[in-house]
Amino acid sequence: MLIAVPLTDEDFENRVKEVREKGGDIVELRVDTFRITDLDYVKDHLDAVHTAGLKTILTVRIPEEGGREVENRHELLENLAPLSDYTDIELIKREDILRYRDAIKSAGKELIISFHDFERTPPAWLIRETLREAHRYGGIPKVSVKANSHQDVATLLCVGAKESYPKILIAMGETGKISRVAGFIAGSVISYASLGESLAPGQLPLEKMVELRELLCEGCIEDIGGEVK
Repeated sequence: MLIAVPLTDEDFENRVKEVREKGGDIVELRVDTFRITDLDYVKDHLDAVHTAGLKTILTVRIPEEGGREVENRHELLENLAPLSDYTDIELIKREDILRYRDAIKSAGKELIISFHDFERTPPAWLIRETLREAHRYGGIPKVSVKANSHQDVATLLCVGAKESYPKILIAMGETGKISRVAGFIAGSVISYASLGESLAPGQLPLEKMVELRELLCEGCIEDIGGEVK
């Protein structure tokens, strides 16, 4: 299980250094939170992460899924998705998936296809079909839902465990915190941690995530070769 840390562009270089020093694996560039979204500006930040020896997730989260409108979203995806180790595109933006999928794959990079529900955990059949649809599109499915009970967490992880391909499973909120660490049991290959202020409900601090991974998940990075294949 790899640990990703979402970052804004505030004090970026120092925070990237901190992610590396504290044992994180990936920086998620949440471009929708950046003060400036010019292509060259974002590319410089992407390059800085790679120079630091970390992997990148390029995310320009849309308003419908908790982000904001970025006018040059398509310019960013077209030019930077082939350069980023992972690019996150929302499942509801199916036209964008089809538009950029081949360029991402041709560059040897990975596509994350994400689904979010900030209010509830959908029924098991809907989680299963969401995972399968994203997988059919050729991406790593990411299902991130609000856990209102421990049963919600169990539903998410049990459904995910039955799907035998790389996936990302997150139960948001206080009740769902356990999924941030226990997700690897169900085949979840990336978890997200915070560095300072959390960008999503229920994220654990990076230091705690690294500590728990070492305690509970020994060898689970090596199991996937340190990367998602």
